[in-house]
Amino acid sequence: MPSRAAGPPVLPPPYPLPEDWRVGTPTRIRPWTVVAYSLVVVLSGAAAVFAVLADDIGAATWRTFVFLAATAGFGVHFERAGAERDLPELLNAVALTRAKERPRDSWVHFFRERGAGAWLSGCFTAAGAFGAVVFGWAIFRSVVTDAAFALIWLIPLLLLALVLLLAGILAVVTTWRAASFGRLPIGVGVGPAGVTRYYLDDTDDIEWSRIAHVTPTVSAVDEKTGDFTPSVELRAADDEILLDLNISGFRAHAWLIYASIRFWAEHPEMRHELGTTFAQQRMDSWRRGMLGESVGDRG
Repeated sequence: MPSRAAGPPVLPPPYPLPEDWRVGTPTRIRPWTVVAYSLVVVLSGAAAVFAVLADDIGAATWRTFVFLAATAGFGVHFERAGAERDLPELLNAVALTRAKERPRDSWVHFFRERGAGAWLSGCFTAAGAFGAVVFGWAIFRSVVTDAAFALIWLIPLLLLALVLLLAGILAVVTTWRAASFGRLPIGVGVGPAGVTRYYLDDTDDIEWSRIAHVTPTVSAVDEKTGDFTPSVELRAADDEILLDLNISGFRAHAWLIYASIRFWAEHPEMRHELGTTFAQQRMDSWRRGMLGESVGDRG
């Protein structure tokens, strides 16, 4: 693994936590919410099955919709941000490719996606599959019984169920790809040449020379749980967005990803340490400094 004879002085966190970004621990899930969600899911699912057996299209439709909403909400409820504490991995860039061509960098600091949780992927898949079957049946029965007017809402509901099913399947595939030996991981790489976003079967490569501004943004802030959806915009000198990088759901905290990209974008004289253990040490000092503060602590 590459290293250097002498490292740079350790710096404190170079940037403050962006507005509405949080550092803390996930809010504890209350038992009564689990019981409430479970009851709604079980009762609405059973009621929808009974309605199908009774050939009651209307009842089956609204009960299945309740089942979809409750099951999807159940899965989302168990997803909690805030416990991300990992450093990036110092990896040989060849391990992130199919080795068909030489990568731009030899070694990169790889921020790995942790993938969706089992609850989210399982609930989305179950809700989508159940909804697709019931709504598909309802569409068929509506056509057969000359109640085609019901297609006005049944078709959008079927599409909604299929979207949930697709989201659940993609979550399962993403988690499998991230955890399986020999599979290309998904995440963000920071190296001497620039920033690379690794997807399932594609990459976005942005050279440092093209990045003029690194702007943090946030959406979907939940004031009750403290969960938030952070992203980073890599912009060119003419303000063109080169890459809109969603950095939620990583093993490292979003702030560390943002700070790392921004620091080496703004300090070209320090890029020689990228791909070495000294950049790892620098990021570790930032991580310890930021996570040691009580900014936005939800614990």
